[in-house]
Amino acid sequence: MKMNLKKAMLPAVLSAALLLGGVSVSAAENEKVTMAFCTWTGYAPMFIAQEQGYFEEAGIDMDIQIIEDESTYAALLVQGGVQFLATAQDPNIKMYANGAPSRYVLAMDASCGADGLVTGADIESLDDLEGKTLALDTAASSYYFFLTALEDGSSLSEEDITLAEMSDTTEAGLAFMSGQVDAAIMWEPELSEALDSVEGAHTLVTSADYPDTILDSLVVNASYAEEHPEVVEAVADAWYKAVDFLNENPEEAYEMMAGGFEEVTAEDIAGDVEGLEFFGKEDNEKLNDTDSERSIRAISQDMADFWMEKGECQTDELDEFFELLG
Repeated sequence: MKMNLKKAMLPAVLSAALLLGGVSVSAAENEKVTMAFCTWTGYAPMFIAQEQGYFEEAGIDMDIQIIEDESTYAALLVQGGVQFLATAQDPNIKMYANGAPSRYVLAMDASCGADGLVTGADIESLDDLEGKTLALDTAASSYYFFLTALEDGSSLSEEDITLAEMSDTTEAGLAFMSGQVDAAIMWEPELSEALDSVEGAHTLVTSADYPDTILDSLVVNASYAEEHPEVVEAVADAWYKAVDFLNENPEEAYEMMAGGFEEVTAEDIAGDVEGLEFFGKEDNEKLNDTDSERSIRAISQDMADFWMEKGECQTDELDEFFELLG
């Protein structure tokens, strides 16, 4: 049986390059690459990479597309409409588990308080949600956070609560602030706005209580990764440089990050960053350590097992998903 040498070498090559940085990609001269993600601060360091010329230096012509409809993401990967996709890890897991040809590249950020379950004064515990109406977007990563919190800290099941399905998390926050629902799963800036504007509003739980439930990652189309390993290496290196720039020059970085989105200000970015943890090179090294209880594989396996049990995944085997890490 012949072995595809290029495929056999790819995990080892990428595993080293993704962590060491400083990748030379002269072979990728003027390589046109498309990356997609929605409007969210966690992905915005990619705009730093673009503005600082990190992609251009690597010979990459990077086209970043803002696509708010996350239901199209899997199709874009399948059809090759985008090569790289940034979204939350549990949707990435579900897309892969249901047939998307995606491969994990790196962890981008984690929500550490930027998402939360906000209720009125009469609801003091998760058990008090019984019979109440909760607004949420079940397509958002915060849905996994909510179900994890409910399972861990309540005697209730999802069926004990009236769920008001929203088109996005922003709409869920607005529904709570307008008094249409008793509680909502929301993220910034609506989370802070609700706490400030609704009398008695408070958080029952936030992503700070469950920091491994909402984290974002970068994935790549599997065929593209096999054909262009040098580009995958360079994109990862550009991200690490961007996170370093953000840590060293936050005010300048916020302007660049906001500039990539419509109707987002540097002040908005600064507020969101307070509830986020960005993952640079050393952070990813730690997450890739399989001996760690908080390894990305362990976190992802918990997600896959959870959604498999819920009937949302066709498989919970993730070896191929992580093959670029070796």
